[in-house]
Amino acid sequence: MSPTYLLKTVIVGSGSVGKTSMILRYSTGAFREHYSPTLGTGFAYKKLKLGDDFATLQIWDMGSQDFLERVRANYYVGSHAVVFMFDVTSTESMDEVLKWKEEVDRHLSDYTSLLVGNKTDLVMDRTISEEDAKKMAEQLGMDYMETSVKLDKNVNEVFVRTTRNIITHFF
Repeated sequence: MSPTYLLKTVIVGSGSVGKTSMILRYSTGAFREHYSPTLGTGFAYKKLKLGDDFATLQIWDMGSQDFLERVRANYYVGSHAVVFMFDVTSTESMDEVLKWKEEVDRHLSDYTSLLVGNKTDLVMDRTISEEDAKKMAEQLGMDYMETSVKLDKNVNEVFVRTTRNIITHFF
């Protein structure tokens, strides 16, 4: 019989980069047009099959407000992976990835990670090149992917890659 895994992933990043929208798109297929900040945390489950392996992803959406760090600390426990997300139209959101990495490293010692640049559909507003994002990912020891949650581009692939990385790293 093939193994079945329960894998915990957290998604972090600045406000309005698309964390909740990505989780919603992946877990239900829906897209939310309006922005509503996550207060505290949220989560979703999604089952997937990778080759002979079965996995249930437990995906945690971390609220980005600074005052929530003490709350977030408890939710990092037991995480296998962290998706660091930024908006390719916001240099500030990419710069803040460093702050998110420091926070995660204070609470987790062994995890896989992926840097995700979202909102690639906003071509005219883009301020961060794919090349610059890849350089940052390399400096942080992460893989890099680009997504458009709105267009459902690479959303599934983010979670498939994350799941494969977890299985390879931990199992």
